Amino acid sequence: MVVRYIDTQIQNPQVNQNSKSSALSQTFFNRNELNQILSIYGKKVSEGKWKDYAIDHLETSAIFSFFRNTFESASLKIVKHKRLSKSKLKYHLVSSTGSDIKRSNELDLIINYLNKANLEVIKK
Repeated sequence: MVVRYIDTQIQNPQVNQNSKSSALSQTFFNRNELNQILSIYGKKVSEGKWKDYAIDHLETSAIFSFFRNTFESASLKIVKHKRLSKSKLKYHLVSSTGSDIKRSNELDLIINYLNKANLEVIKK
């Protein structure tokens, strides 16, 4: 995997100002959250259960998707919601069908569930 960082300020300073304002309105995973998620991801990759991942940053949520195969849809997703109201829980573990498996205000509980649960994708 290759990660390339492009410095847009050198190429086009106006684009960089617009991207800063749009980046501030997006929701992101912080370093500690990514370390926890990538730790469980690495464990499941070594077990042969997951092969790929994707991270999406939207305005109201950040999504970490786990894939069994690169060409399939995500088998599981961890969704971090921006706190808009007190009643809404921050983290959701979502299945491939879009239903919530687990919800919590702490990522540790989601990660512990992934560690303990023997989750398998079943084809009909």
